[in-house]
Amino acid sequence: MPVTALALVLAAGLLHASWNLILKRSSERVVVAAWAMLLGAVVFIPTLVPAWPPPAGVWPFVGASAVVYVAYYGCLARAYGDGDFSLVYPIARGTAPAMLALWVVLFLGERPSPGGVLGIATILCGLIVLGGAPLWSRVSSIRTPAGHRWRHLRAHARGSGLALLVAFFISVYSTLDGAAVRQWLPLPYLVLVFGLSGLAFVGILASRDGKRVFRVLRTHFRPIAMIAVMTFVAYALVLRAFQIAPISYAGTAREVGIVFGALAGWLLLGERFGRVRTVGAVLVFAGIGLLALAG
Repeated sequence: MPVTALALVLAAGLLHASWNLILKRSSERVVVAAWAMLLGAVVFIPTLVPAWPPPAGVWPFVGASAVVYVAYYGCLARAYGDGDFSLVYPIARGTAPAMLALWVVLFLGERPSPGGVLGIATILCGLIVLGGAPLWSRVSSIRTPAGHRWRHLRAHARGSGLALLVAFFISVYSTLDGAAVRQWLPLPYLVLVFGLSGLAFVGILASRDGKRVFRVLRTHFRPIAMIAVMTFVAYALVLRAFQIAPISYAGTAREVGIVFGALAGWLLLGERFGRVRTVGAVLVFAGIGLLALAG
């Protein structure tokens, strides 16, 4: 994996963890995320002007990706309703690279080298360890009757199932976007995708409770603006990495944001990091090193 691409995905991972931390602290996560997508597209509209018109072959990717984004955010909101953030986020972001690697092999013809496969596998192992840490700590700490414990585990299973569906959507839009930016520039492409999906998502939410949606825009404008810029820049960096490195490599390495998120929770929110997360973080960074050596 080229050093430039590796630097891009590491920077993207740091930005991704940062805006997720801001979103986690928000009391209106779904509405804030919807406005952030739309505002990000508005802020970066100037990048669309000199690149217009897009190649005809890009439009199907724009439409399909926008639909998947709306489904992704809707499913993510439901997942956070049924499962804890510290459970849903690592599972969703951690299993998506495995699905992404499969799609790019099947549909884009990528063939990772043996070293690349080893790097992807090492990162996935690290992400599984990181994602499993909060679940096992909760299950081991349950001191309730069997019936209550069973309901507790069922709730975790439901949240985990939705998180896997979120991972599926992540892998699909990453594959679509990776193919699209092989034909066009990342920033103008994102303006179209985020603009369409943001309009649709805000429209769906406004149709249910328009007053609340516009009230959140006024009361949460600062975090919305911060998330909008960081989301847009982070994913633009990832798409640029997709242009110069195998999508399976870059798409896996970008999930280093999970490690940054765990570190932020430890340093800023007083959450425990512990030995399990340390092992997971070491595996992730070792896998990234293998990917760097692989290409």
